[in-house]
Amino acid sequence: MFCRGDSAVSNFPSITLVLLPGMDGTGLLFAPFVRALPKWVKPVVVSYPPDQPLDYRGHLELVMAALPVDQPFFILGESFSGPLALMAAAQRPKGLRGVILSATFVTWPLPVPPLLARAFVALGLFRLKGTRLFLRTVLGSGASAELNELFPQVLALLKPEVLAARARAVMTVDCRVELRECHLPLLALVAERDRIIAGRCPETMQGIRPDMEVVHFDSPHLILQLATVEAVTHICRFMNRC
Repeated sequence: MFCRGDSAVSNFPSITLVLLPGMDGTGLLFAPFVRALPKWVKPVVVSYPPDQPLDYRGHLELVMAALPVDQPFFILGESFSGPLALMAAAQRPKGLRGVILSATFVTWPLPVPPLLARAFVALGLFRLKGTRLFLRTVLGSGASAELNELFPQVLALLKPEVLAARARAVMTVDCRVELRECHLPLLALVAERDRIIAGRCPETMQGIRPDMEVVHFDSPHLILQLATVEAVTHICRFMNRC
């Protein structure tokens, strides 16, 4: 079985792929990835409120309400939403066939201590979200013109206090148990040039679940946007196998 744009071959007529966004929460950054999906994959893009500071529990309520109730589906958690994908799987929703984790983590992912990061957030770190340094850290130097234009537009929609609340949620999250006890097939996408997620994060996840399929990409943090074709190929093959 293989996946290459609309010519994908599949064992089933269609399957739903629920997409949980990264820290931005809008889901708008999935646009290049969604366009590249074959017709037999039906994307459902979940978005989080841009004006409501929520913790992981609050975000999980939104995720559970968005899941299909009468059809098989896969769930993909990008970055911030990786823990949410595992939390949702722990609820054992009917129809869930597998979990895909993209450039994400199960515990605090940055190389700096959470206490220091909390101080940076309190001092207004996310008021710098539109700076060239911030954009280069996330996108790297090889992003498309579309992504370089879209990313600042997405950030402009977000209130700094909303981003700060999500950052504080990351500081205390721990989904090691959810990962260990997940009863479904798992696929992890790892960015080799990630400046957001520390290298120990995928190692920790693989140590907990050595049976988890892991695919490495020569990419910065946004794998689905910066290594789109390759990511679609591996995700389609994973869904076919499951």
